Amino acid sequence: MAEHSRRSVLGIAGITTAAIAVGGAALVNSNSATAQKVPAETLDGVSKPTHSRLTPFKDRLRVPPTLRPHSSDILDIDLVDTYQRLHSQMPATRLWTYDGHFPGPTIEVRSKRKARVSWNNRLSGTTPVKAVWVHPEGPGPGLLPYNRPGSEGGFPRPEIDSLTAWTSVHVHGGHQNALNDGAAEFGVTPGNSQLGELANDQAAAHLFYHDHAMAVTALNVAAGLIGNYLVRDEEEERLRLPRGKYEIPLMIQDVNFETDERGRLTGQILAKRIIPGEGAPEPDTIPPALASLNPFTMVNGVVWPYLDVEARAYRLRVVNVSGARAYRLAVVDEETGKIVKGAMKLVGTDLGLLGKPQTIDEALSLSPAERADVVIDFAALSGKRLKLVNTIPGQTPGLPLPDFAMPFPEVMQFRVEKRRGAAYSLPATLASSFRKITAGDVPDNATERFVVLGFDKTGAMPQMWEMEEVDPKVGTREGIVQIEMPSGMRTLRRTGVMFEDTTTFFATAGTWERWHFISAAPAGVPIYHPMHVHLMDLQVIDRRAIDGSGLDFTEGYTKKPITLGAALPVAPEESGWKDTITVHANTLVTVAGRLAKQTGKVVYHCHIFDHEDEGMMRPFVIMPASIHKVHHMIMEMNGAMSGGHPGHHQG
Repeated sequence: MAEHSRRSVLGIAGITTAAIAVGGAALVNSNSATAQKVPAETLDGVSKPTHSRLTPFKDRLRVPPTLRPHSSDILDIDLVDTYQRLHSQMPATRLWTYDGHFPGPTIEVRSKRKARVSWNNRLSGTTPVKAVWVHPEGPGPGLLPYNRPGSEGGFPRPEIDSLTAWTSVHVHGGHQNALNDGAAEFGVTPGNSQLGELANDQAAAHLFYHDHAMAVTALNVAAGLIGNYLVRDEEEERLRLPRGKYEIPLMIQDVNFETDERGRLTGQILAKRIIPGEGAPEPDTIPPALASLNPFTMVNGVVWPYLDVEARAYRLRVVNVSGARAYRLAVVDEETGKIVKGAMKLVGTDLGLLGKPQTIDEALSLSPAERADVVIDFAALSGKRLKLVNTIPGQTPGLPLPDFAMPFPEVMQFRVEKRRGAAYSLPATLASSFRKITAGDVPDNATERFVVLGFDKTGAMPQMWEMEEVDPKVGTREGIVQIEMPSGMRTLRRTGVMFEDTTTFFATAGTWERWHFISAAPAGVPIYHPMHVHLMDLQVIDRRAIDGSGLDFTEGYTKKPITLGAALPVAPEESGWKDTITVHANTLVTVAGRLAKQTGKVVYHCHIFDHEDEGMMRPFVIMPASIHKVHHMIMEMNGAMSGGHPGHHQG
């Protein structure tokens, strides 16, 4: 594999008469999105493939409808097939959607008021997503295969073509008991419903909901099963941040499309998995693969949309729901080609408001599942056309970078009215309750956990190793990792890798936890993992470089201890309460926070959907304190009676 493609790839990891939905209005105080849906507008566009290239900023941004459920009723949301136009130069795309909208309706709830939802699987047929394998290199000049639209040169995946709808809805970042958490193995088939009770016992925040079904999360989300979820509270409302039509969710997602025999875009969503080597995989096998990287970017289900804005302040609720692509977002003045520095004011992260606004000097970085609550004041930018682009540090903003798997850096465009508006002043204090925690704030009795992010014995597939601390006398052998922590040398033993392995993490509801994510990768492989822990509100308390060269993946143990290097910065968009944190190659990230009061068997996982589907997800069980104590005693007793290791039980 050529060095440039290695850097690029491993840097992540039939039409019916159905309506073509492209717009919608707010559904206020509704308990059935289907029953009261406002008829959608339609974009002018083609009915058959005619274009091999798409024009940026041709189509208007859509804003999903809003549902505000009554806490005493059940909100019915139907999962249905539909067709929606993702760009007016392509035919309509078949999708699986929540209530016929892509993204699904924005669910807006009040803090401390429960909501009950019935997610009704009304889907039919097989997946609308076409899937192929591709190699990272291709013949001739031009874009590399994973940068190109179309499946030409790819190898078909018949096991995907026959997938039927198996769905499980998870409200990401929400507090809900495990039975309502959208467990990956609790999928339902068409004709059945998933009933969920959502506690909403948290501060105002931008959450989102998406499919979480075992082995097919990436494909189901690519098919359209994604939507926003907003929690409101009085503290947020007192700030008088931009509201109503001046508060807009921006759901960012990369995408690829199939092409016809003449290279024209058909509109069908295409999932291209990158595999090393030569030739087609063996039939009925899934080879070691790298995550999908797609050339186009959608915002709210429109490829490269534009938004007409007044010369005033807007609140943008940004979330990256891509399968693997990270975004480094910058606002660029189209006339000058330069970044409008300081245009974005950050007011919140994944799980709510910051204590004070922070200015994004140049660019805002978001890995999959991360959110940013941003205010842009267009008052001083009247008459300008601004574009939001994905950038690489040190490169000209907005420049195509195919070698970095970024052939099209465009995200969306803002068209600012010419009338000059009044400047907006953000409150100096946002959430008075917010506090940035440090290592010293974490209670001494907090449960400490270690997770190693590495590779399998071939060095091809990313893996997640669940670890427990053991006596250093166990020596050096398979599954043993040693790391020099600030507190001294720690010896860890691997206790689980796959989801199906024995559960070893057990926790007490409402208690503090400290998790160490240790990512070790070969030199020159800048892989990253956005790690998400269900039912845990967390903050970053330490990030450091590591020397992980002593971890031998072939043998599965450290031949010399992992050592810590320099402290690394925590970006403003990582400085608040979060549920997902990016762990870059050869770094240690320590997070701490308090578990929710809800209980049951939940999961933690990498939020690169392909990584999650293919093994980087593990269960852990949260219990009431009294039950946890009894369970721990039982585990100790069973370990002693069987002659096993009684410490094979974390927490």
